[in-house]
Amino acid sequence: MTRRLDARDVLDADAITARSFWGRVLGVYRRTGPNSWDDYALVEKDGGPIEVFAETPVQLENEGAVFRMRRKGAVTVVAWVPAAGEAGDGSNLRARFLQSCIRHEDPTPDGSLGAWLHGQLKPKPEAND
Repeated sequence: MTRRLDARDVLDADAITARSFWGRVLGVYRRTGPNSWDDYALVEKDGGPIEVFAETPVQLENEGAVFRMRRKGAVTVVAWVPAAGEAGDGSNLRARFLQSCIRHEDPTPDGSLGAWLHGQLKPKPEAND
């Protein structure tokens, strides 16, 4: 996991959860300075269990069944906790996670999470004189 990130890269959602499941909070990214453009640093902590709901935009980490999501205004790092029977023998945990919990579709089809969450701003129609 990257420990320090540029503010523009702290959460670039690249998938959507396909169903609800349980995870364990591994840490939270915190801003390193007072400005919105300051880098973010990972503060590792065992945040306990968390329920992740279906249709949640997430950013998948490069390894393991780990992802980032927004929770209570913070970017939270979460590891999937497989239900009974989902973990198998422990091998290919990432593959099972991706197959059973994630839809690989762009949650920001217009390229902006703000546009995706709030809709695109439309110009006011001009009055006919």
